[in-house]
Amino acid sequence: MPPESDSVATFSADDLPERRRDEFIRDFYGRIQMRLLLKPQRDQSLQFNAKTLIMPGMMCTKGSVSPMTWERTPELMDDNNDDIILTWNRGGYRLNMPGRGDFETRPGTAALVPMDRRFSIWTEDSRWTMALQLKRSLLAPLVKHLDDVAPDGIGRSQPAHRLLFNYLWSLQQMDAPAALAPMITRHVTDLLAVSLGAIRGAMPPGVRAARLAAIKQYVARNLHDPGLSAEQISRKFAISSRYIRQLFAEDGTSFSDYVTDQRLAHVHGCLTDRRQALRKIADIAFESGFTEPSTFYRQFRLRYAMTPSDVRLMAMTAALADG
Repeated sequence: MPPESDSVATFSADDLPERRRDEFIRDFYGRIQMRLLLKPQRDQSLQFNAKTLIMPGMMCTKGSVSPMTWERTPELMDDNNDDIILTWNRGGYRLNMPGRGDFETRPGTAALVPMDRRFSIWTEDSRWTMALQLKRSLLAPLVKHLDDVAPDGIGRSQPAHRLLFNYLWSLQQMDAPAALAPMITRHVTDLLAVSLGAIRGAMPPGVRAARLAAIKQYVARNLHDPGLSAEQISRKFAISSRYIRQLFAEDGTSFSDYVTDQRLAHVHGCLTDRRQALRKIADIAFESGFTEPSTFYRQFRLRYAMTPSDVRLMAMTAALADG
């Protein structure tokens, strides 16, 4: 694992000279960074684009790569790294682990591999891929017989598995303050432990945080729906509307206030976008889920202390001044 610090690292093979691309990906990103031997599946150049979030005791990488094989060889195992890797991709994985056999995961389902064992893992479709690598010491106290968990041991339909994936995916879309990194590590560890069936009884805080993050993602994708409600989301996520409202209350707001706030922010963003300068304000509001114009204008002024027209005028004036 890299040093325990809060940071983001990005890597794109497109930034490299084509003649050195394969060599760099194999030697630097493969052998040095990942401690894995990388080999293309077909006779083609390697493609690799990734963003990595580095948190205490773990890192999460999301990217797009060409079809390839990742191999943990005896030569590379001399680093004594015993981290655990959980990885997903668009096409699923085929995996061989000497002494344990062959395994296969369905598209979008996690494969679990320990870095202290030899393995080969490959796929034909990695147009998106995401991997979580964490220190064994985080998980071992929560999961009995961790080494006995099969590489394909996390079922696709498990709610905790879906929550973990959605939580990690949402982290990749935001700039979380560095001070939150230790809390994020706890959340992810809890969710992974639950995915492996290790924690029973009371729901760990990481699960609640992931459910809230998944609900917020759903809200962001459905702001245009005037019927968006806690009851609708409760049916989507198979949880009670009371529980949804409780999650938002613990987050310092209410469900309805959160939805309104997100809709207003979306309208504000449209009004300050010079590409949308000719769109009618009423149309923008309606497409953001506001069905009553008077309610929209009142809520907008309460939020921004300005009318929508004033916000647009100020933004356009500033744009003209900047040239």
